[in-house]
Formats: sequence, C-alpha cells, structure tokens
Amino acid sequence: MEQWYRSRSYSRTVERKLVDVTNDNSLCVIFIAPNQGVDELNSSMESFASIKGLESSLTCKLIVPESAKYSLDHLQHFSISRCSQSDVPATLNHLISNEIESDWVVVLKTPAKILGLEILTLLAELAHAPDQISAVFGDELIENRNQISSGFFRPAFNLDMFLSFPSEMSRHWIFRRKHLISAGGVDEGVGDVLEFEWILKIVEENGIGSIGRVDQPFFSVQSHRERESLAPYSEAVKRHLQRRGYENALIAEAQTAGTLKVQYGHTTCPLVSIIISTRDELSLLRTCVESILEKTAYQNYELLILDYCSETTETLTWLRGLEEMAVPNIRVLRCSQSVNVSANKNYGIQMAKGDYALLLDSGLGIIRPEWLDELMNHAQRPEVGVVGAKVLTVDGKIEHSGIVLGMRGPAEGVYSGEALDDLGYMNRLIVDQNCSAVSGSCMLIRKSVYEQVGGLDEEVFAVSYNHVDLCLRVAQAGYLTVWTPRSIVMQVAKENSDPFNNAVDDEKSADGRAEKEAMYERWLPSMGDDPAFNRNLSLRARGFEVEHRVELNWQPQKLLNLPTVLVHPADQWGCGHYRIIQPLESMKAQGVSGGMIAAEFLTVPEMARLDADSFVYQRQLTDGAVENMQHARRFLNKPVVYELDDYLPNLPLKSAYRKHMPKDVLKSLRRSLKHVDRFIVSTHPLAEAFEGLHPDIRVVENRLPVDWWKDLSASKRESVKPRVGWAGGMGHTGDLELVEAVVSDLADEVDWVFFGMCPDKLRPYVKEVHEGVDIALYPQKLASLNLDLAIAPLEDNFFNRCKSNLRLLEYGACGFPVVCSDVEPYREHDLPVTRVKNRYKDWLDAIRMHLSDLDEAARAGEELRKVVRRDWMLEGQNLQKWLDAWTKF
Repeated sequence: MEQWYRSRSYSRTVERKLVDVTNDNSLCVIFIAPNQGVDELNSSMESFASIKGLESSLTCKLIVPESAKYSLDHLQHFSISRCSQSDVPATLNHLISNEIESDWVVVLKTPAKILGLEILTLLAELAHAPDQISAVFGDELIENRNQISSGFFRPAFNLDMFLSFPSEMSRHWIFRRKHLISAGGVDEGVGDVLEFEWILKIVEENGIGSIGRVDQPFFSVQSHRERESLAPYSEAVKRHLQRRGYENALIAEAQTAGTLKVQYGHTTCPLVSIIISTRDELSLLRTCVESILEKTAYQNYELLILDYCSETTETLTWLRGLEEMAVPNIRVLRCSQSVNVSANKNYGIQMAKGDYALLLDSGLGIIRPEWLDELMNHAQRPEVGVVGAKVLTVDGKIEHSGIVLGMRGPAEGVYSGEALDDLGYMNRLIVDQNCSAVSGSCMLIRKSVYEQVGGLDEEVFAVSYNHVDLCLRVAQAGYLTVWTPRSIVMQVAKENSDPFNNAVDDEKSADGRAEKEAMYERWLPSMGDDPAFNRNLSLRARGFEVEHRVELNWQPQKLLNLPTVLVHPADQWGCGHYRIIQPLESMKAQGVSGGMIAAEFLTVPEMARLDADSFVYQRQLTDGAVENMQHARRFLNKPVVYELDDYLPNLPLKSAYRKHMPKDVLKSLRRSLKHVDRFIVSTHPLAEAFEGLHPDIRVVENRLPVDWWKDLSASKRESVKPRVGWAGGMGHTGDLELVEAVVSDLADEVDWVFFGMCPDKLRPYVKEVHEGVDIALYPQKLASLNLDLAIAPLEDNFFNRCKSNLRLLEYGACGFPVVCSDVEPYREHDLPVTRVKNRYKDWLDAIRMHLSDLDEAARAGEELRKVVRRDWMLEGQNLQKWLDAWTKF
C-alpha cells in the first residue's frame, strides 16, 4: 500500500495548474489534541507543516485540552485554543463563527494526519463542489509504524451503513463553513459524536443530495486506535430515527465492536407473498416449503408456488395434493413454457395478494425464524424498495452478499465462498447497507414499487441480469436497495436447481451475450462507478480488494478539464515506447493530458471507470483486440485510434519478426481497421501504402522524448583509433549485410563498436559488442559509446521505404556524425548527415572522408544535434500534434 500511495503523484506542471484552481477556495484543518501523547500531536502537526505552496488555501487551528500537561512551546506559531473536554463543541462554534474565514472546515483528532500528496486534489475537488453541497467525505489510509498498510475506501453516502457503522463512516468529513453557521453550528450537548450529529442534521434538513463524495484518501489514521464508546452514537441514531417518525426504534450494539443493529420498530405486519419457482425438483421444493412453514416467525404471509411445467409424477401428485388441501395461504400457479423466466415471475407477482412480494429460489431453506422479520424491518421503510438476504451454500459458506456493478462483467456478487463468520472489508459482511443490486434468489420488493417500475424486463432480460436491472430501475425511481446480513437463508443442495436461475448469465449462449450487452447499453455509467463500491477497489476481485493499477482511478488532470487517453502499446520496447508510451508520458509531464497505459485490455466497466476521451490501439490484430475495440466504440461511444509504424504486410525476407506475423496480415489489419475512427502512421510513404484501408489516415512522425534524449553528452576521441559504431536490433540482419565487407576491410583502421546485435560473421572484426539494455537505459547507453562516427545502413526495399528517420534522430541527440544509406526515410527532411548509395566504394569513401578530419566530423555531429533538439523533440507543438491526432475528431 505504501507503493500504491507513493505512485499517486503529479507532474510539476499539473501541480502548478491545480494550485491556480484552488486559489479561490480554502480549507481550515482543526486539530483536536489528546490529553496525553505529545508525540501523537507532533506527528499530526508535522503533516500539516510539511505541505508547501498552499498557504493561501490551507490554514490550521489547534484545540488543546486544559488538562494537557505537555509543553506547546514548539507549536506557538500555530493558532491554539485551550478548553475543557466538555467545552470542545462550544470552542468549535466560536472558531467557526468568529475566527475561521475559510470556505471549508475539517476536524481531525490527533494522531490523524493530512496526506500531503492528496490535499491538493481535495482543494481542487472542493473548488468544483456545487453550492448545494454542505459536506464532502473521502477515503482514509491506515498507518502502521509510519508506513501505509491499508485503507478505508468508502462507498458513496450509504445511509444504512452509516447508521450501522457510525464511527468509521462519519470520521473526517469536510463541511462548508457557511452552511454550518446558518444551521446554528454544533449542538454543544453531543460530546464526542459532533461530526456524526452534523451529518445527520444535514441529511434531515437538506437530503442526501447535499453530501458529496470523492474517491480519494485525504487523511491517515493509526492502525491501533483507542476504541470509541458506541453509546453516544447509539443515542444519536435513536434521536435521528425518532425525528423521522420511528418512535419505537431500538438501537443495540452488535456482536462486532463498532457496529450497531437498527430495529425500526414498525407497528404493522403487512401481508408478504412468498413466490417460489419450481420444476420437478420435488425434494428441494418440499424442503423449502416445509422450512418456511416450520421456521418463519413472521406469520402474515402467503405461499405461491410457481410451477414451470413440471413433468414428473411425484411432483405433479404433490402439487395436486397441496391444491386439494385448500390451505388459504398456499396457492399453486401454473406457468406457460412458451414464455420466458422474467415473464413467469412477473405473472407470479401479478397474482400475489400481498403488499410485498418475495422471490425465493426453491433450492433455498429457512434456518432462522427471524429471516422474514429482518427483511421486513427494512422493507417497510418508505424510502426502501428492495431488500436482499445473506444466502449461504449448503456447507455454510457465503453464496450471495450483495452485488457490485461492473464486477467481472456487468454485475456479480462478492465474497462467494467466504466463511459465515467472516467480517468482510470494513465489516461489510455483517452490517446493514445499501447496495446497487441484490441477488434474485431471495429478494423482497414492495409490490407497488414493482408495479411502478414495470416489473422484470421480460423483453430485454428474459433470463440473465433481470434482478439487477430491476434493482437499478428501482433506484432510478428514488428508492434504496438494502442488503441485510441479519436475514440468512441457506441452499439445501450443492446445485441450485431452480429452473428460473439455472441459465442465468450463460454468456456462451447467444441470448446470454445479448443480455450482457444490453446491460452495458443501459447501465454502463453505473458499472464504472457503483455508488455502493469505491473506484479504488478492483472490479476483478472476489471481494473488496485494492486496485493496484493506480492509473485506472488516479487521473488528476480531469480536475483541469484536460483530455484522458487510454493507450494499448503493442510491446514494451522501442516501438511501444516511441509511438505510445513516451508520447503519453510526455503529455502528462507537460500538463496537456493524462491517461493510462494498459498492459492488458480493460473490461467494459473498467473502461467506463477510466472514462477516457479516446482509445489508442497499437498494432493490435488478435480476436481479443478486435472485440475490445468494438466494445470501446459501441458501449463507450468514444473515438478509437489505430496506430502502426511499419508496413506489416511486407516484412523483409531476412527479418527475424517475419515468422511471428499472421499469414494474412493485410486481412487481419482490414478487420481491425473496420472498428476504428482514425488510423495513425509514422511516415508519409506508409500512409500512401495504406491508402484505401481507412478514410482517415494521419501521419504523426516520430519524436524523441525530452527526458531521455535532450541533455545527453558523449566524449570524442576516446581511443587511439576512431570509434565507429552501429546500434540496432535483431530485425536488421539484411541491413548489416550491406556493409559486411566495409566492416572487415576497415577493422585495422577503426575500432568497430556494435550495440544490440552483432552477426557472428562480423564478430572477428568488431572490437566492442554491447548487449541490448532496457529501453529506458538505451539513450544513456548509446551516448556512452562515445562514437566518432555512426553508421545507419538500410536496405532499399518497400518495407524500409515506409520506415522513419528515427535512427538518425537518436544518433543526432548524442552528437554523433552519421553516414547512412541514401534511401527514402533518410532522405526526407534533409537532415545534416552523409547519405551514400548502398555500394561498397561509396560506404568506404564516406567513412574515410569523415575519419580524415575528426574535428570536422565532430562539428557535423553538433550540427545534427542542434537540428534534432530544435525540431524533433517530443514537446511543444510536436507534442500537441500528437495529442490532437489522438483526441480531436
């Protein structure tokens, strides 16, 4: 986690721009010191003092208990207020109303710290907060021995989790000062839960819409903290619920420290229609029905058995026997095989008499009497539309515990397979909470809400994702979905044989794929940012795990309205770096754009989470790549760019890469280009070669990254003999064959230096052979060769005519004079180099000419360096041209 935190940094340019954004916005941090522990206080104050350059936006106040015995002499430059513990709320009111002038305030109890890397982001976020926002909260990191060890990554404001886990969910919120003042300030009788009370007051008076959330950590807390008493929180929750009309509400401390159990104390018991779907699995159905009848404490219910065309004699006989018994609260409904799963369930709810309908899989059994009471505890709240239960496997493991949008596809459950007594991340397996969706295997919904939203969508989601879509439409209508771990049901067999769910999410079928794609079409924005989840958590995990691909969420340039680009380099070597990685890194460093370099294709929800302005794919030809391009274009509705810097359909016969290319490269290329909006190539000849393959072909020529190439220096005349060298990789076998005789014949006159590759045939004539290095080390290594002359032989074939002048630029950045082949890529732009025909005599004469006057050769190298630094660096207009090609359509 420490590395995760440290990797979240700004370029200096972006930092300066963010500081400008915050100039009209300010925050005051109010530290409350402990009675004892000056070291803890010092740690907190040092975190504030370490922040530089934000003096006009960030101020500090310190409240110290009168009983504190430690010296404050070293903190005299801070504004300090002393008061008794009981007078802290009154002191806060005085500071907020009379001394603090900042727009926002936050209260930190030491030893909490400000995270210096993040506070600038917070100030920028606050500057963008709409006027109706009264309070903002973010995430926290946890420190252990001065190292970041983990984090509290909170969901968006989650009313049920807030009331069930108050101490962790209400800590270190940022409040708009003028709203606090207009609301009368802090209730001076609330003691240590003043933040919690403030937030409840905001919710009651202004609604949840007045609360903002930023998925970034701004503060850190210690892993070992003094445990707070829950009694003040419990009393605060009770007062809150009473103000909302729940006069009989009961609040109790749960078994796990820090959590509360909230009972709303409803005085009515409305009729619940329990709808069980079945087909021929009589043993499961009987167990399910008998367990309901035997173990359900809530008595006002009816059972509707939805028979999906059972055929076995034993099942038909049992169902007939139920009907003949004529039990008033048990009915058997016959479904038509010609309609789909969602339509049949809609029929079941349509026939229900209850005010509430509970969809229950026939493969589930009841194990605790209070299961339905716990569901109805939430379902009867007017703001709640759907309630889900904790579903266990037959061996007592977690099967369903709420659904996360975007998890491993459109939506999926978390914590499957975990133990029943597992607490989960931030106690999320044991506290009531709001979810975006819950499992359809045990889902309770108010019938009027079901009818209001139109029930299950039987046209689009006949089988898969119907329950998820329903929950999302319920939320769209303004209702909450609650998952409660206090209602527990259990599978009665290892395989769930419910005919309505055994085909769910079958992505291999055409219908399954269509429903998956329909989810993306309808709900993709929510999948990228599930309000019950957090953007810093992975969408590929089994539970709540930190997303270590930091760039997927850390995009500070968005606060500056700068573009965001998702790029897919074809490799991590020269091609990938020059054409994809370094252009994006340069854009970040120079503060013109941001983005992510993807080592693997993102899922569709991950693309939505990043929310890039464009997608760039380099040399991608596989089926997976084509599908990813299709998804980016179709579901994200963003431009897709294809990038290529070689004429792949015609690799030289002697190229080592030829065998790795698909047999019909042109066909594969045509297939990829069908799904992109622009085709970028590196040279004009390459654009001409691909003419007709795409209507929008752009040329963006290679440039040298500034950090790598701008300030290189090389020595001259380091040896008795002149040092003449060549640099290149394994794809240049044919090029080196052009100069084999020249190398051998000059071996007595020069010290040959080869870097990267040296054919066995030439090794006897080469004094130094330097192995290839990591691409990031390549510029320095090349310069360190201290060449008096560099050569760049290139075969004259169609593939090479489409190449760029990159090798000349690299030599030039090192100040090396160059002799090169007189071919198209080295001829264009007329760089100050010596070009020769690919003939032995021409090569020999040109090399000897330079060697005859090494001073003049050195001047030629400096002239080339000057041109390269002036015209060919990846900065300014050169970089802007690249960005425009990627983002302007």
